[in-house]
Amino acid sequence: MGAKAWFAAYYDNDPKDTLANAPQLDRDASIALAHKVLPDVNLEEAADGTLDFLNPDKKEIFVGVYGDLKIVAHDDLSGDYPSKVGGHWRNPDFGSKTYVHATHSAVDWCAFALWKDGELARALSVSPDGGIQEDVGAKLPFEVPFWDGARAIEDAFEDDAPYPLPFHPLELSEEALLATLGFQFEGHPDDWVCDPANIPIMRFKISKNAWWKFW
Repeated sequence: MGAKAWFAAYYDNDPKDTLANAPQLDRDASIALAHKVLPDVNLEEAADGTLDFLNPDKKEIFVGVYGDLKIVAHDDLSGDYPSKVGGHWRNPDFGSKTYVHATHSAVDWCAFALWKDGELARALSVSPDGGIQEDVGAKLPFEVPFWDGARAIEDAFEDDAPYPLPFHPLELSEEALLATLGFQFEGHPDDWVCDPANIPIMRFKISKNAWWKFW
């Protein structure tokens, strides 16, 4: 697996229904949303990206508005504790549900969180080195087989030791994506509602505003 991503999705209705219908990217709404989440910086439009690549660097933000569904990717969403992302990233005005997802295959790490009407419903962050760093709220339905042992792995970890978790975090990450958005970065395309490589997202370069005083 080679996935790496950090993003938030905002929605009222099921995102899978939106993405299954080849939604158009609303550029004006995407620009407006970018300025709402980052109001105090300059944003310069760059060439579009696509939803299969959602890991911008620190000086970028990706924003896509597709009717009811909004997706924003930014480095601030890459922290180990998804429940602690800043309030401007989980503004209920953007959608009654906010879903934050982060993953990094180099360290077998997966994290996600879900807010409903501004209230945290679920947050999880897990990796073999860090263990269970965050586990808040009731498990979401797609998680249950992983915790129940149905997705246990046989692979050895370091020095032939057993894998220190009852499942592989990257497999959970892909299952979370499929359950929430209907696509994966890797996995089984036959199960997807869309190919994320076919859905554009706006990209912006970030620079700080320059303030000048004259006397």
